Amino acid sequence: MKQQTFRAILVSVFLSTSFCGSARSFQDPNPTPPQQQDPQDNKDPNASQPKQDAPPPDNPAPPVVDNGFTPASPTNALGANANAMQVHQLNGAAPLPTGRVSLLQFGPIYLQSADFLQTVAVVNATTLPNPLYESVSMFRADVVFDHAWRTSRFSVQYEPRLYITNGQVQTDTSNLNAAWTTVFVFSPRFSMALKNTFGYFGQQDQFDNLDLEADLTTGALVEAHFLEGPGHFLNDRSEADFRYLISPRDRIDFTPFFNYYSASGGQDLNVNEAQSPGGEFDYVRLLTPTRTIGLGYTIDETFYGTLLPTTLYQTADVTYAQQLSPTWRFAATVGVTRVTAAMAPAELTWTGDFNAIKKFRNSTLAFQYYRGQDVGLQITNGIADRFDTSYARKLYGRSKLILGGGYYRQLLAATDTRGAYGSVGMNFQVAARWFIETGYTYKNQQNGGANFASGNLNYGSIGIRWEPGYQPQDLD
Repeated sequence: MKQQTFRAILVSVFLSTSFCGSARSFQDPNPTPPQQQDPQDNKDPNASQPKQDAPPPDNPAPPVVDNGFTPASPTNALGANANAMQVHQLNGAAPLPTGRVSLLQFGPIYLQSADFLQTVAVVNATTLPNPLYESVSMFRADVVFDHAWRTSRFSVQYEPRLYITNGQVQTDTSNLNAAWTTVFVFSPRFSMALKNTFGYFGQQDQFDNLDLEADLTTGALVEAHFLEGPGHFLNDRSEADFRYLISPRDRIDFTPFFNYYSASGGQDLNVNEAQSPGGEFDYVRLLTPTRTIGLGYTIDETFYGTLLPTTLYQTADVTYAQQLSPTWRFAATVGVTRVTAAMAPAELTWTGDFNAIKKFRNSTLAFQYYRGQDVGLQITNGIADRFDTSYARKLYGRSKLILGGGYYRQLLAATDTRGAYGSVGMNFQVAARWFIETGYTYKNQQNGGANFASGNLNYGSIGIRWEPGYQPQDLD
């Protein structure tokens, strides 16, 4: 495991400094009404600031949100690639804030949160003769390093954990996200964003943060890795997004990319690595300030090693996205994927996604359905169906109700892994930056092979969280 992790980190560092490329997310294009930019917004968020008696944690530097059609100018140095500098939070979809954002901060390093969670779990697995009862105490902290300079940004979000399971002490030093971005502006209409993202997380004792996370401002949605397994999953992605503005309403993107995946932990795990170079071409048209339509083509060839054959994926799709109002937005993509593997006939399947975010007076509803190539939960050569939904509602005082659920199924794959989850939770803000969290979750997973056991998992938990980097909108 250590050799795999060390090798993967070397690959990440090498690719970050090389000319590598990227694929767009399902949210791109993401329409956002044009916003006026203030020259002050483009200053280095880590530049020196006047001394204050206490840091202003409730006023972080706001993220730059752009519709992807703004030419470079003295007040918008990054041009149409301004959104490339955004990084979402480790356990959320909101942009990671920059500048002075935490009560406990030393330059670019700060503590975002620390918490204790006590969980009682009941495991019914096909590999166990009887139900397994566990009492798990978990201590963890979210530590952030974030530094931006000129047209570059480097951030690392790390969440070490300490477990006490039925009296046995364990540590988990995974759960790490790192991102590096540099934007090159060649002309007001032509720019390039070099990006590398690295993730490493444990698949065991996932007792919270399973619900779909959504951010209405950027339109970003983040799913959780909810399948329960004994090992770890590593992914690294390098990309170079070339963007050219043909006109104020038309742009083209060309994005070469390289993906690397590694899985560990299963005793009989055979498919433990995948490498996927490829490229993507997109044409996007801005219909109105809040509506876009796009055509895309993606090609990538994935190498799985000796067990699975090398597989070529080619996808053509159409995307439509619209912000219906300041409180409601959606995006939809429909396409066709051709899957070609050695010694097998080519197969065609439809792919796509649909996602929506709606904010009501005291609540927020988010939904996402996705069908396409997916190795985010398990290394496989197939297609996956997945949907997630979440609902959060403010109750009396400073309390919040959170509901969530999701489903995952593999198609055209060597494995037939399936899984589902449902959760209900309550959060109570008891002080300025202190929260009490309670929740119950049910999981079911089948045909997981060496990665994931088949069976049911029920657990209830209660914990307390301190957020020195808490923002008032976090409870919205």
